[in-house]
Amino acid sequence: MTKKLFFILTLIVCVKVCNAQVKHKMFVGLNNTGQYKLNIIPVKYDTTVSDLKILRCIDSLPGGAFHSKMYNLLYADDSGKLAVQVNEGTYLFKTRYEVVVYYKNGNIKRRTYYTKHLKRYWEFDYYEDASPKATGHYRLHDADWSRKNTKTGKWTYYDTDGNLVRKEIYSKYSDLKSSSDYNPPKHTTTTTMNPKHPKGLPYVIQ
Repeated sequence: MTKKLFFILTLIVCVKVCNAQVKHKMFVGLNNTGQYKLNIIPVKYDTTVSDLKILRCIDSLPGGAFHSKMYNLLYADDSGKLAVQVNEGTYLFKTRYEVVVYYKNGNIKRRTYYTKHLKRYWEFDYYEDASPKATGHYRLHDADWSRKNTKTGKWTYYDTDGNLVRKEIYSKYSDLKSSSDYNPPKHTTTTTMNPKHPKGLPYVIQ
């Protein structure tokens, strides 16, 4: 009896918080074309939900071959809008996470990449019309690192037309070494390849 009780208590302790998902379908494109199934985790997304909390939740969920996973979160105030997509996979024999945050119009707001130890190291930010906003690398600290400035290397910032407006260089200790502002903004290859989608990407989740 004692052994059974101990076994049951051990199982309860081992059960993680995020161990279930609800299936939804997302219809992408005009006239509800291109439908596919989403794995929605039971965490409602708002500004108080950190990447680290999401990744710890995803880490407890089952995946496919080569650690492949794809789970999604909906907005807390609008369950018909996709808020976050998390992808886990093995790249060059190393497990990596990609956190993709969406605007409510369907365009990507941010792509952030993490190591298997949940350390963020690379980020791409976008404007609401899908134009690139900023990109750069982070020091390998966790997502809730207490220091405000954990950037490293080169960071570039763009206006909505894809013109370069600022460039920053950080040391490996995240100290700002140099900063250059461009006025007028500088035309770059990003300007030429700037993918603008002012109306967003219509979709419906059912």
